[in-house]
Amino acid sequence: MEKKDKDSKVISEKEDLINENDHEISEEDLENIIEEPVSLEKQIEELQEKLLRAQAEVQNVRRIAAQEVTRARLYGAESLAKEFLAVGDNLHRAIESSKEETDLTSVIEGLELTFKSFESSLQTAGITPIDPLDENFDPEKHEALSLIEDESKDENTIIEVVQRGFMILNRVLRPAKVIVSKKSQKN
Repeated sequence: MEKKDKDSKVISEKEDLINENDHEISEEDLENIIEEPVSLEKQIEELQEKLLRAQAEVQNVRRIAAQEVTRARLYGAESLAKEFLAVGDNLHRAIESSKEETDLTSVIEGLELTFKSFESSLQTAGITPIDPLDENFDPEKHEALSLIEDESKDENTIIEVVQRGFMILNRVLRPAKVIVSKKSQKN
């Protein structure tokens, strides 16, 4: 009898709320409202299950992301490798033709074409050369091998590039090795 009184009281309260808010509720919604309250233990079990599922999903997302990063590293270099394979093929052809040719002009032309292919491959990969002749020395992009007194140039001007540097996007991949001017100590 006590349960029926409790249920009728809950129904009565729900109906009062419905009447107060002047909302129309379907029979289905009313049945859902009237359902017995779920026990605390059952609520705890449901929340624990949801938590476990959420943790498993987060773990799966992390695992999949790690796999994607690994794939990107492995296969990201694939297109660059293909570019350089073409350069290697051109170098191989240049070496083979140099054995047959006695005229060095054709060998030099082949090497120049190979170098252009190399430059193009670098550019495709987002790698650009640093060729700073006559620019001001920048320690972020250049590595000074020596200083030479030169009155005709401003101080800290690059007067010779020993080895070009390279940048990938906006990061220095390899600094340019340079010789920098300085003013003489006599003045």
